Amino acid sequence: MEENPRCKKCKRVLKSPISIVRGMGPKCAGVSTTRGKSVRARIIRSSGIAHQSVVSNQIQTPLFPGELPTKRLSKKDLYRLRREERRQSFEMRVPFQCGMLLPKRKPLVYTPLDDGSWKENPSGRVISHERLQEYLKQYRFI
Repeated sequence: MEENPRCKKCKRVLKSPISIVRGMGPKCAGVSTTRGKSVRARIIRSSGIAHQSVVSNQIQTPLFPGELPTKRLSKKDLYRLRREERRQSFEMRVPFQCGMLLPKRKPLVYTPLDDGSWKENPSGRVISHERLQEYLKQYRFI
């Protein structure tokens, strides 16, 4: 038989989930809706009566095949990795993203054309291969 959760001060039966987590009713805790105080309820995992935590026994499989890095990459290493990926995409003539256009936050994407030039999306401007390479090197995108 499962007991009803009771207030720590006055021993009344608690009905509200927030009161159950808190362990006290609103009067004993000094919380009233007319005063406008807000209470942040925390789940105390050791109690297990109010809210039980969901435990999964399943082993999560990695999203990417191969070995994952053992430590998190620094901002500098992440920047270098993105720059190297952009450089490889540029050399292999594959579409790549090179930033965002503000204020609408649209991605700035360069797609290769058959004549050797590049098309800038979403503006549709056509840039020669050499000019785009100068631009990307000048602003350290590659």
